[in-house]
Amino acid sequence: MNGQPPLLPAGPGRVLDVKAILDGTVDMRTYSRKYLVICAQPRRGLAWDSGLLKADHHGNLSRLTSCIEWLDVHFGWELVSVFTRQVDKYYIHHAMLRRRDSN
Repeated sequence: MNGQPPLLPAGPGRVLDVKAILDGTVDMRTYSRKYLVICAQPRRGLAWDSGLLKADHHGNLSRLTSCIEWLDVHFGWELVSVFTRQVDKYYIHHAMLRRRDSN
């Protein structure tokens, strides 16, 4: 080769839902990439005016934090960053993690 790095696969990696990870719907033993993005989003059907959606916003942060800690303890993932984006009235929280070096 000419010293250039190999091309990366086209398209983004998967973004996994925190609820699916914590419920065991996603088998993290089969996830083979070095980086992982997880997200916590509001439950469907909550009304903004009732205050339930605002309360769920805090629940999403709590679920995201629990998932980050669970992935750290059981699979050796470390947190890289956390970010939030707003879509309409909803806040979706994301975390990027990476596998710890096994050296």
